[in-house]
Amino acid sequence: MLELETLLAFGIGAGLVALAPALKAVLGKENSIAAAVGSTGRKLTKSSLKVGLVVVDKATSAAKVVGSGLAEVGESFGDIIAEAKTELGQSKSET
Repeated sequence: MLELETLLAFGIGAGLVALAPALKAVLGKENSIAAAVGSTGRKLTKSSLKVGLVVVDKATSAAKVVGSGLAEVGESFGDIIAEAKTELGQSKSET
């Protein structure tokens, strides 16, 4: 459902977010590399989640439209069956 690039970006971003505290512990809290890794990880993860949320929203909307269309088809088919039964009953009573 989600594209490979989105999943990959999410994975990398989440990995960077998880790595940032370890880098801060090793390099020191004031290290700019650790801060940049954490910041980049957050941005990648957030962007990937946004794409995922949009895709899920679009898929949900499409599923609702398809479900509505199928309900209408089922209703029409039920009407046709009822008409056919009525006509069949009329032709039996005429003979």
